[in-house]
Formats: sequence, structure tokens, C-alpha cells
Amino acid sequence: MANVFDKEGNELRTPIAFHPGEFLLEEVEERGLKKTDFAKSIGMLPGNLSELFKGKRNINARIAVKLEIALGISAEYWLGLQSVYDLTIAREMEQV
Repeated sequence: MANVFDKEGNELRTPIAFHPGEFLLEEVEERGLKKTDFAKSIGMLPGNLSELFKGKRNINARIAVKLEIALGISAEYWLGLQSVYDLTIAREMEQV
């Protein structure tokens, strides 16, 4: 976590956690994939994929395996990103 301070010098806590959906969106865009077609290729509804991109849905083992098949990026990578995100958020919630 980065230290961020307000005008009076008080430390503010800001979570530095990126939902894996953000990384997935970048990957899809960098490959020039049409989001609707990609959603269908991994067996998701386009709206559900959009929610994943926005961090409103999480990557589970089943989705991770589908991403591995579709993108050639290991399921462990996707689950690892989700796990790090979840732990960061949980730790932030405990420090409030």
C-alpha cells in the first residue's frame, strides 16, 4: 500500500487493489477481441462479462479455466489475481 497524506499531513488509507476484471478487460482490448464474441467463447452472457470487467463479479475456478483455454493464460494466474484482490480488500476492511 502506498502512503497518501492529506493537507494537514495525516496519513490516508487508500487501497491499492485492482480487480482482475480490469486486467481481463485490458487483455481483451489489447488482443482486439470483440467483447460480445469473447463472452460467448467463454460461455458467459455479455452483461455478466461486463460486470466482471467492472469488478462486480469475481473470477472463480470455472471461469479461470475458461480464460486459460481462450487466452492461453493459466487459470492459476487468474485465481491468483482474484485471491490477492480479495485479501487486500479483506485487510482494508479489518483496518477501518
